[in-house]
Amino acid sequence: MKKALFLMFGLSLLFGSFSQPLHAEAPRLTPECMEQRKARDEQFTQQVIKDVISSFQLDIDEHQYIEVSARDLDAANMIYGGKEKDEYYDSLKKHFFVATRGNPRLFVRPQEAYVLYKKPDNTNVMVHLKLEKARWEVTGRNKKKGREIPYKLLPCEIDYLKKKKEFYSQ
Repeated sequence: MKKALFLMFGLSLLFGSFSQPLHAEAPRLTPECMEQRKARDEQFTQQVIKDVISSFQLDIDEHQYIEVSARDLDAANMIYGGKEKDEYYDSLKKHFFVATRGNPRLFVRPQEAYVLYKKPDNTNVMVHLKLEKARWEVTGRNKKKGREIPYKLLPCEIDYLKKKKEFYSQ
């Protein structure tokens, strides 16, 4: 009887220590820091796209072309019905699924478009598209070595990463 009582007491101590809730909450980014990140990321993407445009000497301006992000393209698809099989949308959206620095951008005007992005190795890529019947077809793809554009962490991100490392190392 004493052995069983001792065993149950030992097991309750053992399992009780594993079931203790963590009282400290994992660190999180502040809403202000998230807004700063969003602004920094947009500025970084604009610098990347400017480098891509200049490396190909493209004559793209806001009066001739409309600049479209992946989110803008998704919104347009939803506005026009969000069809599951939409050749126009699908033939454009697939160009956004690439590994990039910054975010790819689509520059579109009637019957013609360019998808521009920078690969992780700083190679600038230009995909030229033409509208043919019910879809956008690739008519050319060019690559050129681009310049490296630095991506800097914000002070609030550095602080968050330190706190996160400390929290999970305990």
